[in-house]
Amino acid sequence: MDLSSPPSGGSFATSQPKTELTVTIDPGQGSPFTPITLQTNDIPGLRRVLDECKRLKEAASAEREGDYDFEPFGWVAPYIADDVLPPLCESLVATPYSLYALSPIPPDLRKIKKPVHTRLSVASAGLPGDDMADVEAIREDWMRRKVEDDLFARSEKAKLRCRICFGRAIRIGTFNVNGKMPSQDLSAWVRGQVGRSGSTFIPPLKEISPLSIGEVQKDPLEERMEALDLHPAPDNASAIAADASSIRTAADTVTSGTVSVGTVSEDTAVSDAGADVSSEGPDDPDMLVLGFQELDLSAEALLYSTKTVREDAWCMAVFAGLGEKAALYEKLVSKQLVGMLLVIITKKRLRACFSEIRTCSVGAGIMGMLGNKGATAARLLFTPLPSGPSAADYEGRPVTLTFVNAHLAAFDEMFDKRNADFHDLSKRLLFDSGIVADESVPGGGNGYGPATIQLRVFDTDALFWLGDLNYRLMLQDADIRALLASEELQEENIRTLRRFDQLVFAMRSKKAFEDFEELPIAHPPSYRFAGGVLTDRLGYDLKRKPAWTDRILHMASSAISVKQLDYSSHPTITMSDHRPVSAAFEVQAPELAIQEYEEFVERLWRDVASLEYLEERPRVRVSPATIDFGRVFYKRAATRRLSIENTGTVPCCFRFVPHAPTADPCPLWLRMSAMTGLVMPGEKAELTLSVLVDDSIASQLNVGITHLEETLVLHTALGRDHFVAVTGDYERTCFATSISWLVRLPGPVRELNSPSDILSEDRGVNAPREIMRLVNWLMSQATDVPDLFLCLDTGAEFDLDESEGKGKVALAVADTLAQLLDSLVEPVVPTALHGRCAEMSSRDEAFELLDQFPVVNVNVWISLTAFLHFLGQQETYLDKVKRLVAFFTPVLFRDDLSSSVPVSVVGKRNFLRYFIG
Repeated sequence: MDLSSPPSGGSFATSQPKTELTVTIDPGQGSPFTPITLQTNDIPGLRRVLDECKRLKEAASAEREGDYDFEPFGWVAPYIADDVLPPLCESLVATPYSLYALSPIPPDLRKIKKPVHTRLSVASAGLPGDDMADVEAIREDWMRRKVEDDLFARSEKAKLRCRICFGRAIRIGTFNVNGKMPSQDLSAWVRGQVGRSGSTFIPPLKEISPLSIGEVQKDPLEERMEALDLHPAPDNASAIAADASSIRTAADTVTSGTVSVGTVSEDTAVSDAGADVSSEGPDDPDMLVLGFQELDLSAEALLYSTKTVREDAWCMAVFAGLGEKAALYEKLVSKQLVGMLLVIITKKRLRACFSEIRTCSVGAGIMGMLGNKGATAARLLFTPLPSGPSAADYEGRPVTLTFVNAHLAAFDEMFDKRNADFHDLSKRLLFDSGIVADESVPGGGNGYGPATIQLRVFDTDALFWLGDLNYRLMLQDADIRALLASEELQEENIRTLRRFDQLVFAMRSKKAFEDFEELPIAHPPSYRFAGGVLTDRLGYDLKRKPAWTDRILHMASSAISVKQLDYSSHPTITMSDHRPVSAAFEVQAPELAIQEYEEFVERLWRDVASLEYLEERPRVRVSPATIDFGRVFYKRAATRRLSIENTGTVPCCFRFVPHAPTADPCPLWLRMSAMTGLVMPGEKAELTLSVLVDDSIASQLNVGITHLEETLVLHTALGRDHFVAVTGDYERTCFATSISWLVRLPGPVRELNSPSDILSEDRGVNAPREIMRLVNWLMSQATDVPDLFLCLDTGAEFDLDESEGKGKVALAVADTLAQLLDSLVEPVVPTALHGRCAEMSSRDEAFELLDQFPVVNVNVWISLTAFLHFLGQQETYLDKVKRLVAFFTPVLFRDDLSSSVPVSVVGKRNFLRYFIG
């Protein structure tokens, strides 16, 4: 029981009448126990109890050398926190205060991706929140950052190749095989090589019924080698044969209906066949992680699992695709759930680096149970092996890697179901950690033995999510095929299609895969291909819209570095209606000894362990008290420094809180390098405050008050508030405004003293001066413009340097024009008319529709299209009109990326083309 400080989330509350005192003891945030409320009318008696508690605390402090057993007296824990260190090798549940930095289990990636200030209690100036819980969260974040900045930064970065720093660490691939057996060379997919023809066919293996047993009489690997005419040297042949004989390194049971979990023991048999390290090449990956979907489409396969014939066949095809490099590799682990198979292959010399290999699977298909949809996953620890004389005594700190191979709901209209599948799999995919849970916690036991802690797929240092995610393109089928068919605009059209990808939309709207990363796709859609007459010119099935269904995403903590090197599909492998997709990653992690890490964390913990229980209040000095940014310009960053110095004798946790409960801690135009922090006594924290006015902010400031003023409230946990005044003067700009507002300016925008000085609608000009100046200049000039933005805002003449070439200057002016048009609050073509514009089928209809435009918009449209028509008539632009149309269409018809039913891109391009010619 802690009677020395206010309880979490509140304080000592005096009830009515005043002679009665109520004390609520809160066990802390996240505790399964309920608060205890004590009530007394005996004030003198309570005072004697508090005095006795204080005396006992002082007595305990004076006799620190004594070894006392405080186990029966849990309430004493806060008073002896200086002497109690959380166990570093115990379970997460057993770790005091749930400090993830002190647990062998990595924190949930979804949690650490969120800024710590978003996870704190609700508070405002004069109304502190749950300071005790806030201290816990801020301290945890501070310790993690100290470990990363001070310990990890000075350690060597170990790539996932144990100091052999060449090549690519992890190669990940996904392939929906549509129930087919391997019949083509897979080297382009598994090795990323283009030298070998992907059209090399392997005679298809005999289809084997899932109900048949023992029908294979000849070694399948021998048949495969004969078919490929791959005859390795005798040494290599024995090595490959050894791989084939040990291709099932884990007896992972597959259970349909519920979560299936398997564990791979560390004494798993490993082939003794040696491999010459000197034969490794710079493009040989250290790990191959391959995910297969629709491995078996038979009806009986959905009900129960059978032999692993298909898994073995595809694994052998993968090793055959490795060619002469196959002798370097062996299968580490695999996990199959009927149609889904996850295989991890690693170099033999790295086998000792992997430990605690665990697998699991879960179905998400029919009734949420059967295996036609769902996921298989693997979790493993990678520990770099050091070199040098002390290698034998070295125990490195491992890195946790997790891989998920998923197959989500199909069909265009099942967007919400795919999102739901993702969240369902995220909850149900669990690994057994083998760590016994604390039985004192409710639900810690089940009556059949000690319960163990279940690990989620996000409890890892790096998570790779691959598979047939089945997200489609939101555009119409005709639009997609027309954009893909244009070879001249292939790169531009791929970027256009990417904007309308359902997965990108889900990530942007935070409906699924939030905080995951993906290298921008540059390859054509990998689905759906077909043979015969019912295909388009590119081979896509006419019954299904092409889409990027096969994806590879990743998420990593800041403790390690994950860099995606490439992302591509392999159209030469044509055995399925999908094309396989691959990605290469480089993974770097700090090379640290566990002892060094634990000692460093223990030192940090001793300094801040009892922070929330200290009697002395924190004291800080904040300077300066006033920050003036001076003149603030559009998209021009300005920075200032704020110093927070701890002048007290105890550590101080701080956070910025809003001045009112419904407000934000800082205005939209202000950004701070840190919203929370912890400062040790005698130390100083330097924060960077920056002002950057983007389009959304400028659109408000341009038509409002330009004097920026805000008071920041710096709250010290268990202490008092400090205030910092921030001021600045924004300079209006013609960017991020509306056409209707620009035409009503009495002069250059910088000369506008007040929003009330704007002209009435009947006194406005026909078209914005700023846009017309750029268009007219582009048609008549070709010299340098040193500060075009400033010239537009002040009305000053362009300062031209004729020594520069025309092309460079024209490009700069054209880009400025495009940026100005793109920054408009409302696009040149009103959003309400986009659909009708896309429906126009002739030039006459398009011109008639201009009558529906506002007059000023029509004038801008005619001026711009006249300029583009003039440009297209020039000899150097005769073959570039399509590019001009593709470039200006998203500027003049700004896409509504929040809509799930977008307007036809091809229709909007055609409308613009009617005016350009």
